[in-house]
Amino acid sequence: MPFPKVTKKDIVDKLEKLKVRRGDDIYVASFTPILGREPNILEHTIDALIEIVGASGTVVMPTFNWDYCRGEIFNPETTPSQVGVLTEIFRKRPGVLRSLTPPWCTFAAIGKYAKDIVNVRGTSPFGIDSIAQFLYEINVKYVLLGCPYKDAVIHTHWLEEKYEVPYRYWKQFKGKVMTNGKTITDVSYMYARNLEINADIDPGHLTELFDRTDKVKIERLGLGKVRSFRAKDYCDFMIPYFEKDKLAILKPEIKKYFDEYGKYKFAE
Repeated sequence: MPFPKVTKKDIVDKLEKLKVRRGDDIYVASFTPILGREPNILEHTIDALIEIVGASGTVVMPTFNWDYCRGEIFNPETTPSQVGVLTEIFRKRPGVLRSLTPPWCTFAAIGKYAKDIVNVRGTSPFGIDSIAQFLYEINVKYVLLGCPYKDAVIHTHWLEEKYEVPYRYWKQFKGKVMTNGKTITDVSYMYARNLEINADIDPGHLTELFDRTDKVKIERLGLGKVRSFRAKDYCDFMIPYFEKDKLAILKPEIKKYFDEYGKYKFAE
């Protein structure tokens, strides 16, 4: 299949069909190969996102980097994003702000709520004092550029923490953060996946159902699809499944290793 020619106008047109409007607050996750090889297409994508929501809206992207967890100093001005080239270009864009804590799970933002977002000093990435919680409260609109729910929707992890799924546990991270020219010690926590347990998540069977609701808008763009939906609509759809079964998004072949109390049955 030849690479498509995707222009800034194409992106704007698709965003309009997805009902992304001026004043919207959007969280963007991306898999940019769907956009093809046109010169400057990544910069044009960011331009389109910022222009369509305007100064009264907000654009947010993840800028995660896990090197802090391996002992490296986190500097919000220089530590690169490890979750896609679009997020790194966005991070470097003039006017974009970046959050500070937890240092491995930061976000970049521009627009109305940018300062509020980066001023959140959460102790865990997806807890009640986190940026994920803030984005839930403003009912951010997701824009998934070519990427699946599993790799894109941070509120899946927000739900895992909310319902204290048994395949995760609380882990402390302590390290160094550079801020205002000074190095400080940071202590943060994560409801981390237990690496002793094979607990890969796969919410696909549920997100396929969510795709069929009137809460999701889908358009083709380049070699892939673009989706748009509200954070609260996603969470409201998923919550009944989590309330019924805390293992709801585990792969079936993994769920069988948990007993009726949610305890993992290690092989003898």
